[in-house]
Amino acid sequence: MKKNQFYLISEDHINALVEKITGKLNLNLTNNQEPEDTILTIDELAELISMTKGSIYGLVHKNAIPYHKKGKLYFLKSEILDWIKSGKRDSKSSLEDKANEYILKNPFQ
Repeated sequence: MKKNQFYLISEDHINALVEKITGKLNLNLTNNQEPEDTILTIDELAELISMTKGSIYGLVHKNAIPYHKKGKLYFLKSEILDWIKSGKRDSKSSLEDKANEYILKNPFQ
C-alpha cells in the first residue's frame, strides 16, 4: 500500500508551476488551432470537402461556391465552412413538425 506523501511548497513555487503549466497549455492550444482564413488551392479544397476538382470547377462556373480569382482560383477556408453550414437541411420529422405548426396557426377556411 502506498503511503500518502505531503510536500510543503512556497507560494512562489506554486505560482511558478502554475505559470509553467498555463504556458504549456496555451502553446498546445495555439499549435492545434488552424486559422479559418487559410487560403486554399483547388487541390486543398478538393481534399478538404472530399470532392473532385471537376465538381468544384462546376460549382465555380455556376457561382454556387464562394471563391476568389487572381490568376488562379483560391478559396478562403472560413467562407467554405460557412457555405457548407448554409446547406443544412431539416430532417423529415422537423419538416413535419413545422408543417403541423403552420396548419395549427393557419386553419383551413
